[in-house]
Amino acid sequence: MEKQEKNQDNCMEWVLETERFEKTTDGKAYYTDYEICSEAYIGGVLEYGNGAILCSILQPEANRDGLYAYLLRIKRIEENFEFNKDNYSENGYYFEKGIVGELIALFSVYFQCRFFHKSTTSGELSPHSIKFRSEYEFNQKKPHEHWHYEMFSKQKRNWADGGIATFLDKIKLADGRYHQKLIWACDWYAEAIKEIGLEKQLFYAKMVFCIEALLKVVELPSDSIEQKMKKLLAENFFIDDEKQQINNWIENRRIGKKFKIFLQTYSKGFFDDERTDPAHCCVKEHELNMYAGIIYSARSNYLHTGKPLYISDDYGMEEAKTWDLCPSGEIMIDRRKISGNDKLPRIRWFERITNYCLKNFINTIAQKND
Repeated sequence: MEKQEKNQDNCMEWVLETERFEKTTDGKAYYTDYEICSEAYIGGVLEYGNGAILCSILQPEANRDGLYAYLLRIKRIEENFEFNKDNYSENGYYFEKGIVGELIALFSVYFQCRFFHKSTTSGELSPHSIKFRSEYEFNQKKPHEHWHYEMFSKQKRNWADGGIATFLDKIKLADGRYHQKLIWACDWYAEAIKEIGLEKQLFYAKMVFCIEALLKVVELPSDSIEQKMKKLLAENFFIDDEKQQINNWIENRRIGKKFKIFLQTYSKGFFDDERTDPAHCCVKEHELNMYAGIIYSARSNYLHTGKPLYISDDYGMEEAKTWDLCPSGEIMIDRRKISGNDKLPRIRWFERITNYCLKNFINTIAQKND
């Protein structure tokens, strides 16, 4: 991969660290060990950036909760740090979970599975220093046998097959201006899938956040309503506070449209191998725009009015495992009628198409700098 000049204000931390490690010929190296867990078994050893990032199985047998343990080791070069505020900008990169959080989010997207951060071990054991280990709690619902999600399947995954390294290369190649929004998107995806089995409405909300994080890059021409509103704004009929409220309304209206465009743009190819029968239980390509609108409106109502989401249930029947929608249309619950138009696709479908779109988006932004 050809080296690109990086704007250090914008790039992910792991990118800058691996490049520093690759370029440095002297200086003392140190490392931090992170224990991460997943329901997915992943064989082999990942060695990336001349050994700056290493990852492999730590516990080859799943524990009582169905989790396999992995050791993620990140090497760094010791350096003298001098703070200079002139080296930073107000729009610079920031991610609260740091380098390990970045990698966990990216691993979750690439392998399409859940990862949980269990512990961090740092320091060096010597006559003059000790190692420190910090453990973290996390919520995990053990997969149920009727959950037909790719992340809980036995599909082959491997750290050493070159796939994850190529995936990281693509992100490294992408222009730094995408990095902040991309890590937010990947982290929301990683957090959303942890809600499976815990709170399905939060899963939907977080998965929409995942897509929303990238909508700034979606181009959308103004329509007649927006043009009329901007014309009114230009006539100075409104005071500054009213102008700001109107501009916020315009932007929020654009976000819903951009949400649909993003799914339509980056889902190309997703429906090629999707089932279409039974018709009332499958989302077809020509229906994507409709369901994207239903999803976005339902999430907005959930956040702003407290209206619960009507999400298609999972089924244990063999024939129903890959359905996108439950077969019920309009239903009555207690004394309330729920329209079929309020029905959201199953969690499995929304997770799969979002994962597909994320990877397609990463491929696209990497090719721009290739």
